Amino acid sequence: MNDKRGISTNPMGEDNQAGCSDTSCCPPRTPITRDAPKVGRNDPCICGNGRKFKKCCGKNL
Repeated sequence: MNDKRGISTNPMGEDNQAGCSDTSCCPPRTPITRDAPKVGRNDPCICGNGRKFKKCCGKNL
């Protein structure tokens, strides 16, 4: 914490942690697997109209 201004470097608090370090309270996380490869923003759209994915179906994501 900056003593002169009273500003904290961590706005969420010093004791805030992103995850639980104690594995007894929550199960281990499993990785996400995809059935199909990820579509890039500049790849052709998966609907087949010829436009880029970001200008077509990716616009609503």
